[in-house]
Amino acid sequence: MTHKHLMIAIDWAGPYRSIADANKAAADDFDHGLYMCLGRCGLERKVRPQYIGIATSLSARVKHDHPALCHVAGDFALWLGEITTAEPSGKRMKVTKPTLDYAEWLHARFMDLPLNDRKKKSLPPRSVTVLNRWLKTDYETPRQRRPHADWPDLIDFPMYELPARAVWFGRRQRHFPAPDYVAR
Repeated sequence: MTHKHLMIAIDWAGPYRSIADANKAAADDFDHGLYMCLGRCGLERKVRPQYIGIATSLSARVKHDHPALCHVAGDFALWLGEITTAEPSGKRMKVTKPTLDYAEWLHARFMDLPLNDRKKKSLPPRSVTVLNRWLKTDYETPRQRRPHADWPDLIDFPMYELPARAVWFGRRQRHFPAPDYVAR
């Protein structure tokens, strides 16, 4: 059976500079979601994205004894992600929501996150695109810049013998002021 292409949009809020702050925010504002940890592990000199995870209850998962988060020490920053698109229709084969599962999979695989193991080993069984958007911790104010240069705005996995792409939106943009496009 051929699946249609799945498009997933994620609103990321952060950064949270401690697990306690992220856990409090997750308890207040999130249920199902993703979390992305940036920082340094071991003797690394540069901050980088380290791990992505999913949870049906972010506040229950984002804890000090988390098996991956406890390895990130230097310049710790945690981002909480909320899927803002609908789930695909059809029979669910797993308990985990497909949008969460595929969003985690694409980030772990194509960003080659060092603390993720399972989802880096194989490719997703369907065609998927993930769009990342970043907000401040008030969950409303957009951020002008992505949290890290290695975290792409878009990850596209078309599956059908086409190349996968990580896309960082560049400087060439055409802006349409609100009154111009609203009035039409």
